Amino acid sequence: MSTVERCRVHLLVQHLSERRGPSCAWYDSRESVLVRLVDSDGRTGWGEACLRPGVVEAASQLGAGLVGLDASQHSVLVDGLQASSADPWAVSALAIALDDLRARALGVPVADLYGGRRRDRVRPYASSGGYHPERGPEELWGPEVAEARAAGFDAFKLRIGRFEPRRELPLLAALRQQVGDAFDLLCDGNGAYTLREAIAVGRVLEQLGFVWFEEPMIRERGSVRHPGYEKLAAALDIAVAGGEGLTSRGELLSLLERGAVDVVQPDVTICGGIGEALFVAELAALRGIGFAPHCWGGAVAVAATLQLLAVVPHPAEVPDRDGPFLEHDIFENAMRSELATEAIKVRGGAVSIPAGPGLGIELDEEVIRRFDVLGG
Repeated sequence: MSTVERCRVHLLVQHLSERRGPSCAWYDSRESVLVRLVDSDGRTGWGEACLRPGVVEAASQLGAGLVGLDASQHSVLVDGLQASSADPWAVSALAIALDDLRARALGVPVADLYGGRRRDRVRPYASSGGYHPERGPEELWGPEVAEARAAGFDAFKLRIGRFEPRRELPLLAALRQQVGDAFDLLCDGNGAYTLREAIAVGRVLEQLGFVWFEEPMIRERGSVRHPGYEKLAAALDIAVAGGEGLTSRGELLSLLERGAVDVVQPDVTICGGIGEALFVAELAALRGIGFAPHCWGGAVAVAATLQLLAVVPHPAEVPDRDGPFLEHDIFENAMRSELATEAIKVRGGAVSIPAGPGLGIELDEEVIRRFDVLGG
């Protein structure tokens, strides 16, 4: 029996070459909290969370509590982590690391721990970094979409809502004409709109054939619910997407039962890890609700999301006629593009799911050292 021998937490920070952001914020840096678990046989398992106050300390303390325990006892260990911490982001990172570690011990991909893969490839959509402080959407949106198409994407998600609809909606209409009907467009409002505005904007997006309208109003967080989402979903034919910030299966179940979204978007680095996100996917499938996990992190988060997407249920009797999307962040992020020794690539409008042991990726120690602000 191999046991967890040590845990180390790395905080990777990249200062950006230019500021970008959605409707509600500006980003000057990208951060990734990496958790490294090493077992008594020398194997390493990796997990990831985004940065927020307290997550580094919580991950360090919780990880220390795993030392000496059998990593294969995943359910028992994750139950203990959830019971002993109020920080679900730290728990999520450790749950992913435990999955990576126990799958490597068995010599199988993480997907095999959850019943085996239903698919080997998934369709990605390019996810924009958003607005620029000095360049308007008139200058940005068209060239960014064209660049994504040239890179092999056939779907693109824009960040909208920083400016008035009367400025942005004509630009979206022009963009639809630019790309044609065969290219999919999606929108993320990042909480920019009131209910009335969201309904008005959503109806225009319907006419333009957008795939979904993501979190146009204030995001739900834990027990803080936004009842406007039920009204919005009922008023629109375009799919309403959301749920990325919810941290438990109970919160996500409530979102589904209320009919607040047509597409649910749990994040493996927030909701409790791969197993928890899969549980939500199965709940959604029972209710005819779409599933498209949020993914806005580094290489470990992307790899964990891909292992999840390998096993989520088919949404129809014809396998993958409308299969799950991979959110592929195209915003500047060295932790996504440089951290893995072999970066995830888009080929032929698809991304292959790694088939190697664990998460199926190996990390570059030099890149970790270069961006780790904790040192040591």
